[in-house]
Amino acid sequence: MPSTINEFKDDTGFERLLLDRATPLLPRSESRAVIDLRSVGSTSVARKPVAARVDISLTDSLGSSDRGVSADDLRPLIFGAAWKVLDLLVELSYEMNGVPPGNGRQYLIKEKVGGVATSRVGSVPPFDSHATLWSRLLQAYSSTTTLRNSLVHRKLIIDPSTGEMMGVPKLGDLAPIPLTTAEHTAFCQAVQGAAQAVIDSKLSTRRINQLSWTLDQLTAHHGQPSLGATAVRGIVPTVLATAEVSQDMVTLDAGFILARARLAVDGVSYFDLKLYIPDGRILTGALEDAPTGMVTFPLDEPPSWLQWT
Repeated sequence: MPSTINEFKDDTGFERLLLDRATPLLPRSESRAVIDLRSVGSTSVARKPVAARVDISLTDSLGSSDRGVSADDLRPLIFGAAWKVLDLLVELSYEMNGVPPGNGRQYLIKEKVGGVATSRVGSVPPFDSHATLWSRLLQAYSSTTTLRNSLVHRKLIIDPSTGEMMGVPKLGDLAPIPLTTAEHTAFCQAVQGAAQAVIDSKLSTRRINQLSWTLDQLTAHHGQPSLGATAVRGIVPTVLATAEVSQDMVTLDAGFILARARLAVDGVSYFDLKLYIPDGRILTGALEDAPTGMVTFPLDEPPSWLQWT
């Protein structure tokens, strides 16, 4: 059972890799989806309108081969991997919040699920500032326990026409709510995104929005009101821009960059910025986290939404 973030990271490494490949929470920034706002002879995109060169090429890596195993074939195993990650996240919460195992050795599933019902599973950073997301994650964990137990101990039924997952309860217990294919994807995406947020110790605007949306798809399971989030659209293009630097101060207009990017590629939700400094260094960040107006900052102290690569 993990007692630290690093132990949680190590204990869930394989499962998170599987989820990241099969059901990523966020579209990846594609090197073949580039909007180049740099121009020959122009030192900045802060004030000068420049032409955008767009290079976009997409491939579908989720399709199944007639000779291979499809994602549909692996759906129960992917669900099992997601549930395990969430289960270990609950154990991490117990360990970090000083809740000992009932038998003194290990946490039993019924003990962890019972802790959700009695609000004993305290949040872990960064969810200590996002109680609405944390509570929905825990309720989704609790409500899918019988599906997990059916997969591990009894029988998990997959409807061949719809892909819906149905669990088989123990004698005398109520049958669990079936998990549709869309809910399965949302569940796995939410778990993958939540685990990564815990490992990174931060929740970006992008990740909060997408966690909210995936959890909205699971209202039948966590029983809480919708957060009203919207789904991510399209890929995440990378926007290339050149910074204007004068006396070790950087000036750029992130709103102008975003507007130019949207003119170049419509119908996407997010853009990643790759900002080239004249000395050869590069700053990167998510454009939705940037201020909308002109920004000036010291070269050696970039704002929190930008990081050196």
